[in-house]
Amino acid sequence: MTTDCTDTLDLFGGSTAPDTESEPRHLQKKVSQVSHMSQPSNGGASSRDISQKRGVPGCPIGHEENAENDDGEPEAVREPKRPSFATYLTRTQYGPPGLYYHGQRQPKGDNDPEPFDEWVCSPIECLAATHDERGDNHGLLLWFTPPYGARREWAMPQRLLKGNGEELRGELLDMGVRINPDAHRRLNKWLAQATPEARVIAATRVGWHQLEEGRVFVMPRRSIAAGALGSRITFQSEHAGQGDYATAGTLESWRRHVGTLCSGNPLLVLAVSAALAGPLLYLTHRQTAGIHLVGDSSNGKTTALEVAASVWGSPEFKRTWRATGNGLEGIAAALSDTALVLDEIGEADGREIGATVYALGNGTGKARASRIGNARRPHRWRIAVLSSGEHTLAAHMSEAGKRPKAGQMVRLLDIPATRQHGAFDDLHHLADGRAFADHLKTEVAHHYGHLGPAFIERLVVEERDLAGEVDRFAQLDGFTTSHPLQGRAAKVLALIGLAGELAAEYGLASWQEGEAMAAAVEAFQAWAAGQGGVRTEHEQILANVSDFIGRHGDARFGSVNADPDHPGHTVHNRAGWWRDDAQGRAYLFTTGGLTEALGGFDLKRGLDALEAAGWIVEREANARSVRVRVNSGRPRLFAIRPTDGKEEAA
Repeated sequence: MTTDCTDTLDLFGGSTAPDTESEPRHLQKKVSQVSHMSQPSNGGASSRDISQKRGVPGCPIGHEENAENDDGEPEAVREPKRPSFATYLTRTQYGPPGLYYHGQRQPKGDNDPEPFDEWVCSPIECLAATHDERGDNHGLLLWFTPPYGARREWAMPQRLLKGNGEELRGELLDMGVRINPDAHRRLNKWLAQATPEARVIAATRVGWHQLEEGRVFVMPRRSIAAGALGSRITFQSEHAGQGDYATAGTLESWRRHVGTLCSGNPLLVLAVSAALAGPLLYLTHRQTAGIHLVGDSSNGKTTALEVAASVWGSPEFKRTWRATGNGLEGIAAALSDTALVLDEIGEADGREIGATVYALGNGTGKARASRIGNARRPHRWRIAVLSSGEHTLAAHMSEAGKRPKAGQMVRLLDIPATRQHGAFDDLHHLADGRAFADHLKTEVAHHYGHLGPAFIERLVVEERDLAGEVDRFAQLDGFTTSHPLQGRAAKVLALIGLAGELAAEYGLASWQEGEAMAAAVEAFQAWAAGQGGVRTEHEQILANVSDFIGRHGDARFGSVNADPDHPGHTVHNRAGWWRDDAQGRAYLFTTGGLTEALGGFDLKRGLDALEAAGWIVEREANARSVRVRVNSGRPRLFAIRPTDGKEEAA
């Protein structure tokens, strides 16, 4: 489509509009309304819905959609004032479509200045100026026409104009813009002096953004909001590549070819629901929801992850755990409010994975300094995490000599992925689990990227209290528990179940209402039966001390009343002594012995837990130790007597 405009802007924004009544029609040029060097008119920009995705050409061999005169007779256009820039959407007497610089060379002697016309790049326009909600991260919203394919948009950060602009040109070249290598400085100058009237908020991260008029979900190719609110904000990134949220097929084709196969398969329903839980985190005031599918090799759990990935993009949306913690932080920030799908936890460094799980759950990356020492703003995100592996998180950490903590275990819930046919229950029309998995892999390679955005389109107008809905579902009989950590896990799975139920209610999913929550309840019960006994730090400390006494009570402790000349048995690597009284045996730990028994917890934290449980049976004044006469000395020892029964609250 060609933009009709008879105005050209000179170097200082002056208009050189032709007299259309006196000038022949064929001399009136077709030039972009936002062609400018400075102070442009943005009438064209204000009339466009910049939040909408541009059309894709029907022909598989893309031709420029505005090149109707490219191979024919050039269109005569009016002579512009010089110097100035102008963008032509069709071939003119100056050459092929594109951004041109109309200049004039200094005259020699008494001669008139010599005009010249230089093609700078393929057609490009500046629709609006951008900046974030804080007034930082300024940029320009560009709309350009590659020689092949449909028009594209990019919110370009102005910081890319620094230096010679090489990084900027690299991004434009990747998107199909052709640039005259002898005129690249002209392109920098045109961009540097662009001052469009329209203003658009620049979102520097994917996900929910709260504007005065309502909430908007920003994605690289579109902003989703009620009404026209989405046109006020766009995604801005130094890298124009937008492959994470690729699409293929349609929502209906996904429902028919993929969604219907999920029905009857609780693990697939759970995986897709987990991928849909990302947009609910902001609406339910949560930071993360994570599950980890645990099962034997080649049982279909990776296929379940690929089905979940199809909610947001192609099979490449699925990553692996083989990445540094810093790398996963960057990925999580780029996918904020959607899903992080990670396959094969065995590829992660067991020494780092605990800290990575904490970081993913907390939603904040490491604080880093810039090259000049200033603190950079850390990455932030809200993310649903879906993981898989042959081992649990705790087992993988233990293999690397790391002690798993309760907080890590409830941020990534271990869900058994062993079903009737590998990871599946209902094979539909397929012969076996392998054939079913292969069929799913084929289908998700052709139908993807539609369910997530369609789900968000319904959420932007959702008025119910979804946080209250999570609390209500967490009270279902299947989630009932009195254990605080299990209660946290129940809410995570209730949130995931709610996502699946909303998808069914909205008519987006192919399973029946109630099927997603049933899958979440079943997952919780499986987790509780296996890893659900995960203990709080308080419980772990008591268990560590009790286990230590059980293993070493006879070998590394001796009676405090033993005759030093005839001790009965030799104590090697002593951890303390023991003493019997009417209440039973108390173990008198040395500081080193108790520190070892705590199994990695610091001494103060350990003593807090032991005192809260009533296991410290002797003390002096405000100290939690006591001096005991042993042989000829009086060392300060910790008198510990483990008790059976329910622990007291920490």
